[in-house]
Amino acid sequence: MSAIGDSLRLLGDETRLRVLHLLETEPLTVAELQDVLDLGQSSISGHLAKLKQAGLIHDLPEGSARRYRIREDAEGRLRGAWSSVRDLSRQEPQFAADSKRLAEQLRTRGTSWVDRVAGSLHREYAPGRTWESLCHGLLLFAHFGRCVDVGAGDGAMIELIAPQAESLVCVDPSEAMVAAGMERVKTLGLDCVSYVMAPGEDLPLADASCDSVLFLQSLQYVADPAKALGEAARALAPGGRLLVVTLLRHDFAEAERYGHRHRGFSIDELKRWTRVLAEHRVVTLPAETRAPRFQTVIVTAVKGAARSKKAR
Repeated sequence: MSAIGDSLRLLGDETRLRVLHLLETEPLTVAELQDVLDLGQSSISGHLAKLKQAGLIHDLPEGSARRYRIREDAEGRLRGAWSSVRDLSRQEPQFAADSKRLAEQLRTRGTSWVDRVAGSLHREYAPGRTWESLCHGLLLFAHFGRCVDVGAGDGAMIELIAPQAESLVCVDPSEAMVAAGMERVKTLGLDCVSYVMAPGEDLPLADASCDSVLFLQSLQYVADPAKALGEAARALAPGGRLLVVTLLRHDFAEAERYGHRHRGFSIDELKRWTRVLAEHRVVTLPAETRAPRFQTVIVTAVKGAARSKKAR
């Protein structure tokens, strides 16, 4: 009950609500908030500190200043409380007047949205500019050939992969997942996609029979990841490519709620388990903004051409 009371007290201050309404519209500095709200620096900074401490906003450096914005990953109840208060108070004359002053200030300053987000565009929302749309677009340039998705689950990714593959074999050890995946394939009418129920450590595939093997956040579910990656290498044809998207080593027990058998993997482990392959590339992504801030690592590798007896 104290958490609810804290949220209500935090959002019960009119100045803090004015600040939040403005930040919901535009990430702003203390100086910009001062100009719009006509309040002193110490007052604004004090309210920002309380909102930041509560986890509802965060700030990022911009030159010698700091720009404040609403946290998309704020704690659920707090974010929900703010959403409710925002919707109830949106039409209040005071908040409407603040928004009008902000728009006028930005117009007078002559800065466009593009100019204001230069250097931080990757953190900003823009209509249509989502990771989903970018992935769909970039995948049109991909070619997976004879593809195998290990730990495919219920086929959430097949709509992205199948159009760019000659064939797609989805492998999963769960009977329920395979049944759901087959139903999805039937609904979508994807003739090039098939499902096989099998563990990643024992792929029912002939040697050198595929052009690409994918582990898309599935390796952490496999009992013996080293063996599964060895199986992938065996099944790849010369020149075939391996793609592993998984979690970097972590200490968060929360992952076990999702059935993970492993708390991520180190880069050294992933390279060691795929040492029979070549041309390794490793990319680590920034930690997730949502607690406990898991971090993803991506590894790609290529199977070299088989050496002839004479070359040996």
